[in-house]
Formats: sequence, C-alpha cells, structure tokens
Amino acid sequence: MKPDTVSLTRAFSKATSTSSKAALSWLKKYNFDYDVAYTKWIQQKSREEAEKQLNNVFSQFSSKEDKDLIELDGSVQLFTALDISLEDPETLLVSYFLKSPRMGEFHRESFVEGALNLSTTSLDQLKLAIKEKVQVWRSDASLQKAIYIYTYPLACDKGKKTLSTSIAIEFFQILLKDTFPLLDDWIAFLKVSPIIEKSLPKDTWNELWDFSVFVKSDPNCSNYDFEGAWPTLIDEFVSYYREHGYKNSSS
Repeated sequence: MKPDTVSLTRAFSKATSTSSKAALSWLKKYNFDYDVAYTKWIQQKSREEAEKQLNNVFSQFSSKEDKDLIELDGSVQLFTALDISLEDPETLLVSYFLKSPRMGEFHRESFVEGALNLSTTSLDQLKLAIKEKVQVWRSDASLQKAIYIYTYPLACDKGKKTLSTSIAIEFFQILLKDTFPLLDDWIAFLKVSPIIEKSLPKDTWNELWDFSVFVKSDPNCSNYDFEGAWPTLIDEFVSYYREHGYKNSSS
C-alpha cells in the first residue's frame, strides 16, 4: 500500500475500532475518501443499532412458534400498546406503514423496515410517529389513496387474492365516508346487484377511488363517459344512480 493509504487505513481502524483489514476494505468501497467512508460507517452503525432496538420491539409481540411473525394475538397487543382500538381505522394506517401483508399479521423484516422509515427506534417513538401520520392522513389525499389501495390485499383472507363484496362494503364505509359523496348510493347499489354474492374485482376497488374524485366535481354524473375506461360495475352503478339515486335526491 502507498504511504497515504497506510496512514488512512490506520486512522480509520483507530477511529472505528476495527481491524486494519476491515478498515482497508471499507475505505476501498469509497475510493479512500476518508470523510465519506467515515460518514457511511457511522450511518451503517446507527442503522444496525436502530434495527437491533426495533427487533427487540418486534419480539415483544411475536409468536412463540415463529419468532419472525406477529399473529393475531400479538397484533392486538401491539395495537393496544400504540393506544389504538381494533375498531379504529388507524389499524389500517399502522398496517400500511409497518407493511402488514394481511389483517392481524406482521413480519419481522418488513416491520423493522417500516419502523425505520418512520425514523423510530422504540415503541414510544413509534406511537408518536403513528399519531403524527394519523393527522396527515386526515388531510393528505395521496396518503388516503395509498392506504385505500393497500387495504384490498390487506383485507383478503390468507391464500385469497379477491375480497368478498360484503367485506368490501365494510371497508368502503370506513375509508370513503368522508371522500365519496355517493357512498350511500354505491352501497345500496351493491346490495341489490348480483355482485353482492361474489368477490369485488380489485380493479373496481382501485378505480372507485378515482370515481369518488370524479363525482366531487360532477355529483350527478352528467359527464360520465360510458365509453371510457371505467370498470363495468361502475358503469352499472351510474345507470342505477341516474334511475334511482339522482331521481330520489332531486325530489
């Protein structure tokens, strides 16, 4: 090694309490730019410590049979620790940010990654971060849409890729009550449609958000385009609404 390389390696080894071999390897990654290498080292060590703390948080709620999984009972305990009732819509927000694959289930790696993304390392910090996100959720349309889209696979039963319409209605009432002016008409339509006995297609679920935005500026659906790219079920709803809902609301 060149003299300057030797001195850099020696200095880095001393500063980071690592072997000369490890110091040399790390410096090489950053072309022997000491400041950059040291900054990256500190960042990595900080992340490793944060991951360790969050893994400990996760372990408080993990299953005895599978330490990398939080199941239903553990999820109840987690929500309780976060001061969130199981009936609260906030459970969906927590599931979204902690990357739950389905209701009442969290995986260690995804949980830790999600908590890190919230800049938290402890349960108390996580509780505060969630409270802050709840406030954002109430007014941030992009976050509202993201959680809405995320909820479809979250609410599906394990091993299933589709959501029954009856269950979908329950989530519509939670997620769209303040954003979809025709929610009551939509639910009334679903209950008399053959779809009530079937699964609601995911694309219909997703497109309903955009439709809810559309009707805010066109509550009578006067400019609705049946030749557009809307799902068939929404086409059928608009026809139903013009015949039943709109007629009733104008009388």
